[in-house]
Amino acid sequence: MKALESKNHTPSLIKTFEDSSLIDDPFLNLYEFINQFKPKNDQILISIILPMYNEEHTIGKVLGNLPRGNSIEIIVVDDHSKDNSLKEIERINKNNEIKVIKHNKNRGYGAAIVTGINNARGDILVTMDSDGQHSPYDLLAMIKPILTDEADYTIGSRYLGSYFYKLPVSTRLGELLIEKLIQIFFGKKIMNNQNGFRAFNRKVISIFKDFKYEGYAFCTEQIIKATIKGFRIKECPIKVYDRKYGKSNIILTKLTMNLFSCILQYILVRLNITIFKRLSTGQIQIYKKAVKGPKIFSYARYTRDINTVNPVFFIERNIKPVS
Repeated sequence: MKALESKNHTPSLIKTFEDSSLIDDPFLNLYEFINQFKPKNDQILISIILPMYNEEHTIGKVLGNLPRGNSIEIIVVDDHSKDNSLKEIERINKNNEIKVIKHNKNRGYGAAIVTGINNARGDILVTMDSDGQHSPYDLLAMIKPILTDEADYTIGSRYLGSYFYKLPVSTRLGELLIEKLIQIFFGKKIMNNQNGFRAFNRKVISIFKDFKYEGYAFCTEQIIKATIKGFRIKECPIKVYDRKYGKSNIILTKLTMNLFSCILQYILVRLNITIFKRLSTGQIQIYKKAVKGPKIFSYARYTRDINTVNPVFFIERNIKPVS
């Protein structure tokens, strides 16, 4: 893990996305790589999706530093911003190169991502935050494993790469706990599981249908759904910078509750449990022909608390009747 603080480094060692004017052809390697996969008739190869909510100080710089080209499209989904974010986009979008989609009410991070996906034309879809914390120069690292068929879904990781700010202990502990729960119950280790810098091919789009969480728990939900469906997920090293303007819209208590609710729901999905209810005897009745899932759940077939296995079984929870 590389925990780096910007105050400990000189400007010559750190180039944020704002420094693109100092670099000649910063996307030269990216362009050379994607030209190998360029579709016919100038079709879109890469769609870059940015969900946005009240980012008037950063959205212009973020958009101004993204790569351009006939095979790249940029989509901004405004989640009903109340500041001058849209005016800032209009200021730089003279040639209408940037597609702007507006929500008529604030629906949440996940809903904005899905709106962008539903309007994207690219073979590879990339999501980035609009607050300036992600470097567009990491795009090649994100899409390369997909185009070379090493992965279906990539997730940017500050722990494999670098981050230039002091990471709150609560954030790291929270991600570590989510990492372990996903690893135990779904067999996939993702360290930076809340990172919004992601890329995926069109095969993965099915996981974004019928999503249950429109807020930030959406990130965890999609990892679990992708794992359940058997898609190949890979974490890629990226750089993450400190947020210079505004503040995060995350409400920690709400996010924590949603994350654990999300994981519990999909554990039940993994168990393939369809209907369950509590009986007056204090037992839980689960309507299920058989328990299916990873070995960690195999005990459910044999525990002495199960009286009937097929087609209905009971798990003893309380020997006293419920009043």
